[in-house]
Amino acid sequence: MKEQSLTKNAILNIIRQAMTIVFPLVTFPYVSRVLGKAEFGKYNFAVSIVSYFALLAAFGLTNYAVREGARIRKDRKALSHLTSQLFSFNLLTSAVAYILLFFITFYSSKLNIYFTLIAVQSLCIILTTIGLDWVNIVYEDFLYITVRYIIIQFIALIAIFLFVRKPDDTVIYCWIMIGGSYGGNVVNLFYIRKYVDVFFTFSIPFRKFFVPMAILLLNSLAVIIYVNSDITILGMFESDSVVGVYSFSSKIYNILKQLVNAVIVVAVPRLVVTLVSDVQRYRKYLEDIFNLLILILLPISAGLFMLSKSIILIVGGQEYLVGESVLRLLSFSVIFALISSIYTNCMLIIGREEKKILIGTSISAIFNIVGNLILIPYIGMIGAALTTVLAEFLNMLVQRYYSKKYVLSHNLANWKTFICSFLGAVIVVLGCWGINHIIIGDTVIISALRIITAIVVSVPSYLLILIALKHKTIVAMLGKFKNRI
Repeated sequence: MKEQSLTKNAILNIIRQAMTIVFPLVTFPYVSRVLGKAEFGKYNFAVSIVSYFALLAAFGLTNYAVREGARIRKDRKALSHLTSQLFSFNLLTSAVAYILLFFITFYSSKLNIYFTLIAVQSLCIILTTIGLDWVNIVYEDFLYITVRYIIIQFIALIAIFLFVRKPDDTVIYCWIMIGGSYGGNVVNLFYIRKYVDVFFTFSIPFRKFFVPMAILLLNSLAVIIYVNSDITILGMFESDSVVGVYSFSSKIYNILKQLVNAVIVVAVPRLVVTLVSDVQRYRKYLEDIFNLLILILLPISAGLFMLSKSIILIVGGQEYLVGESVLRLLSFSVIFALISSIYTNCMLIIGREEKKILIGTSISAIFNIVGNLILIPYIGMIGAALTTVLAEFLNMLVQRYYSKKYVLSHNLANWKTFICSFLGAVIVVLGCWGINHIIIGDTVIISALRIITAIVVSVPSYLLILIALKHKTIVAMLGKFKNRI
């Protein structure tokens, strides 16, 4: 199999993740106004409930499958056998998840109110199972993933404007979002036949799968708890409107996090292969990824903090502006969450050290639940945001501790990288501060102008600093660019 370009894969995945920003930017201003914050809150509360059962159905399969599949991807027969076993195993776990979900929803007076939304949203479980999208990740087929995603999202975009017209259309909106997010998985079931032959089998090595996948499941569950427990607990104590406002700010934060995380995701299959065949090359890849991440993290976090008001006004309007403080708090969480992602995805998971990841995420999840239960009754959504930031920071510290042997005797990012990133953040803060005081107004056009001006001023200034300091990442990128022209 021809080895795909890591740079090409990163660009393709970033394009796909960018669509997760473009799609909400186009639809949020419309949907948030049509549905209103109360109905938007109901939708997000239902999504948060289903997410726990979707994780149970997934049972840590994706991370396990990518890791194990990447090791045997040159052997179609072996990978087909593994895929069929995992597919069959996943069907069984999905059935268990559905039984538990509908039992709890039916007998809970609180959840029964959201039964229709939960039922529709739960389609994500079976669509994820039959999609087997991890096969494309194993073969680094990010071109197909990107094209498929853009086409499906475009169809969903049109459907939203055609069929979501009033607050009562929340269920219709839920149907469309399921189609936009998971509809492509139906096509994928046929597409992956170019790589593997899939069939149902009763010959499932439960003992082989259960322990490592259960650990990954518990890890994912711990992650989703400290990501989603804020919305779930907030929904227990506050109104649908408050949940809607918080969910909105949290959604913006998560979209930005997903975009940056795209650089990490595309590197995992390559890191698995190099760790097995060439440890020195693995460490070089790891160092490059970490340096690139640090270079962009602080400036991005600073930009989100300084432009939070403008972003909310563009995406959601005045109704969601009370969530500005929430988004500002979550901007700090971006830093901790993505550094932690490097430790977990690029070191511990591919090193088969899921138990260590589980310890960190479990500690963070427990902290997040306790923190939410203590703070939310007193300071509402601010408490939820603050707890998320602290939980992400705690998780980062624990994962850093367990990743020491991969970092070796030195840090992955050198002092110059941290200085450059800090200077970039200072430039962003000063630039945005000046722009916020010069371009005044709360309209969508004015807010967009502030953001565009901030980008035009900050990005070139930061690039000039990186060039002046001769940072190796930028020097290498410029060298590749010169060679191509």
